[in-house]
Amino acid sequence: MKIAMISFTGNGRRLERSLAHELEKEGHQVLQAVKCKELESDKDAVKCSAREWTGEQFRTRDVLIFIGAVQIAVRLIASFIGSKTTDPAVLVLDEKGQYCIPILSGHIGGANEMAERIAEMAGALPVITTATDIRGKWAIDVFARKNHLYIEDMQKAKQISAKILEGKTVVAAIESGRDSIEGTVPEEVKIVPETYENPDIYIGIYERKLSSHVLRLIPQRITVGIGCRRGTSAEQIEQLVDKILKESHINKKSIGRIASIDLKKDEEGLLIFCNKYNIEPEFYPAEELKKVEGEFSVSTFVKKVTGVDNVCERSAVYTGGTLRIRKQAENGVTAAFAWDNWRVKFE
Repeated sequence: MKIAMISFTGNGRRLERSLAHELEKEGHQVLQAVKCKELESDKDAVKCSAREWTGEQFRTRDVLIFIGAVQIAVRLIASFIGSKTTDPAVLVLDEKGQYCIPILSGHIGGANEMAERIAEMAGALPVITTATDIRGKWAIDVFARKNHLYIEDMQKAKQISAKILEGKTVVAAIESGRDSIEGTVPEEVKIVPETYENPDIYIGIYERKLSSHVLRLIPQRITVGIGCRRGTSAEQIEQLVDKILKESHINKKSIGRIASIDLKKDEEGLLIFCNKYNIEPEFYPAEELKKVEGEFSVSTFVKKVTGVDNVCERSAVYTGGTLRIRKQAENGVTAAFAWDNWRVKFE
């Protein structure tokens, strides 16, 4: 994860360095900063205002950690808060490392989980206040985040949480039923087949007519491989992708990756299409795509131009998925879909 930390005192700075070292050992990218008059010579001293620094990190980081007073952190993040589905996790530690408090994106952003980890590193007490956590109940937003499930309607998710806190059981219909499950299902959840008529939750990639109260959780497991002529517009790409989705009755939110050959890494239409759906495109060199095993549609023209006989199918499969929808072409665009049998895990 991309983590940004800022401290405001000498004691806080020492704690910050120690925590950053531990987090980096776990593979996180950590940006350190200090805003303190006595530490202006520090190599990580912030030259701009703390608010400007916060705004930049809020847009680009997964986690923000403030080492100082909660009030300072609240004031600094206040004007940048948007949605619990997009805001980063925000945590606060006191300068002595006694308490670690998640103050934003506790579940979806992972602030609660990170607070427990940071507290362990610092020898601090994690202060968790979300109702499902303090009651030891199943949290649907945590479950969704850990399983890469898109929550279609946050209001319905809140209603599910409220039902659980009332001591009621929620019914979850899952594509392929129990074959799609790992771990122990919590007592708050009853699993039923996907054909169940009136569940509270439906988990799956396919579109299905459901009652208005049902919450959809959509596994974002599909990789779309794209090939296109130079100068192809985003609208042309989207037109073909939407056509395939509609014909296959697949929910668009199930797309988790978009891939192509590295020759297309500067293709404006493709980049605009990916940006519209907030998906970072993945590009692979021809030599890597050639190594992908399987039976693919062959084009001598494509091979002459790119060095590989098929771009969209090989790109879709490269990340390890199984080719499910073979190459389709329209208006200078080719697209193919790949995914593996997905499973959700209960802990």
